[in-house]
Amino acid sequence: MNEQKARDDELAKIRSEATSWLAKMAQTQHRRPKAEPRGPEHEAMTPAQQ
Repeated sequence: MNEQKARDDELAKIRSEATSWLAKMAQTQHRRPKAEPRGPEHEAMTPAQQ
């Protein structure tokens, strides 16, 4: 039973770390400038569609 509690505690810790990391990523996402639409010069670099 004690092992289960230890695993649950570990999971809760990881979950809260992941949540705060995701929140941080979401904030930096908003600050990033919008990507420009890809121009024809970029299309030439992508593989041809089949």
